[in-house]
Amino acid sequence: SQIARMEDMKFAKPLIPLLKDTDPEIRAQAAKWIGDIKYKDAGEFLLALLVDEYPRARFFGAEAIGRIGYTPAFPSLVGLLDTNDDEDAYIRHAASLALARLNQADELVALSTEPSNAIRLGAVLALRRLSHPGIQQFLKDPNEYIVTEAARAINDDFSIEGAMPALGDLLVTTKFSNEPLIRRAISANLRVGTEKSMQNLIAYISKPGAPLVLRQEAIDALGTWTKPSVLDRVDGRYRGEVTRDGALVRTAAAGTLLQMLNEKENGLKISAINAIGRLGIQDGSDELLALIQNDKSPEVRVASIQSLAKMNASNTAAGIEKAIADADKSVRVAGLSLMEQLDMDKALKVKLLNEIIEKRTTEEKQAALVALGKLPVENTKIVFEGLFAQMSAGKLPTDILLELSESVEISKDPTLAGGYQKAADMLWKGDVLASYQSSLNGGDEIKGRGIFFQSQTGQCMRCHAFDDMGATVGPSMNGVGRKLSRQEILESLIDPSKRIAPGYGIVMVELNNGKTVNGILENETNSSLLVQMGNQPDTLIQKKDIKTQKMAASSMPDMKAILSRREIRDLVSYLATLKEDF
Repeated sequence: SQIARMEDMKFAKPLIPLLKDTDPEIRAQAAKWIGDIKYKDAGEFLLALLVDEYPRARFFGAEAIGRIGYTPAFPSLVGLLDTNDDEDAYIRHAASLALARLNQADELVALSTEPSNAIRLGAVLALRRLSHPGIQQFLKDPNEYIVTEAARAINDDFSIEGAMPALGDLLVTTKFSNEPLIRRAISANLRVGTEKSMQNLIAYISKPGAPLVLRQEAIDALGTWTKPSVLDRVDGRYRGEVTRDGALVRTAAAGTLLQMLNEKENGLKISAINAIGRLGIQDGSDELLALIQNDKSPEVRVASIQSLAKMNASNTAAGIEKAIADADKSVRVAGLSLMEQLDMDKALKVKLLNEIIEKRTTEEKQAALVALGKLPVENTKIVFEGLFAQMSAGKLPTDILLELSESVEISKDPTLAGGYQKAADMLWKGDVLASYQSSLNGGDEIKGRGIFFQSQTGQCMRCHAFDDMGATVGPSMNGVGRKLSRQEILESLIDPSKRIAPGYGIVMVELNNGKTVNGILENETNSSLLVQMGNQPDTLIQKKDIKTQKMAASSMPDMKAILSRREIRDLVSYLATLKEDF
């Protein structure tokens, strides 16, 4: 061990005999030390360890060969991969890492013809470390796992740009259909961005035997052709901004995407509708209008009106009118959210929106209020004043108060802002909790779920668990919708210290006899407290013996300063659905 720490190579020579020691662990440690100090003269002596009966000796022998760059060991390392036959992942790692460090890329590519799956997989892993484009040769491999590993190597992390076109072409040539492979091939075509890549996506979209979810992914990728996401569609790594001219893709993809509108699967149909809207394929506007009128699926009709509006087609106004008159609430809401694009007299628009606010469902009222804020104030002022009067008198449903405030903000009119604030002061009289009653109902459960699991600001999962995910700093959210009312859930978000879950709050108690007790409040009844103090047994305190009782502030942050009122409303709506225990 002392010799291994020496920097002078002349002190490393005594390590060589230890490679033949009868104790296998000494052989392994000697190889490790030689690798650590990069004793280059030990190469030929390390070869014997690659066939050693002791796995750790083989592992450190391969690692040391890689560290000293002993290139004559290339065939022996390949032999180690073969004899290991993927049984020991550590040895495979050491052998492939050593091969990468030897940096003999052409020899690694030549291993693509080897009959051993273990050798070919080891070569893929080594070429991935080298970021060598020759790895594309393994995309032709007969083994599906090896092909998929090659695809991961080419697409993921920093990628192997030189092999990306070959991965894209695989989309239309491979017999394999597993999702990790095909998603990377789709992503590669989107990133390469050539006409051939575009044609690969179009061909796959039309492939009837392909899995529906992957055909849908190909359509979605094609729909972003002119401006792909800056994040990789597979691993989420930042790839940078790309902008492409849309003329070619609109011409080439129009026929296929329009054909998809006849599919029976709504998922494919909706993806095609969205792609038509994003790409601005005007030739599809009549088909989209027909879907708004005739398709049985509300989701398809919603997607159709949204795509018509996105590409500002000549028949958009007709589509909005159809949507507003639809029998399904979700379609009507989608149409209302696009009212500003409707070619109609503004006074008539205001009248229509006012009628919806007075008579329709909560969701429609919410959409109508937001649309109202986008119209000229000279047309909407009277309606807003009436709404403020109802709000002041407490006659306006709390479910739409949030949209009313947002509509006022959208209008950017100081007079309306003043009117809203006056009504708010009269309604809530400075009570913060009361002012958040607009976040009690009417939220989006799906968006709320996203906030709970994914929000980078709220970070709910850092303290709370759901099922087997998250942390245990705070109480589990399983069953919270059954244990607490919506009002209690809302209060726990905007005033966490008002009600602390048993087992998670610190209570400070002063007894009538002058003693004090501080600990975790495990349980509280009408007559007693159960307090845990360190590693002592739980202490039962009768309330008749208590002089003062005080709870420490909750460690949970006040969500008012972190989430918007809309986000809080969505989160409340989601948490209220969690009725079952884990």
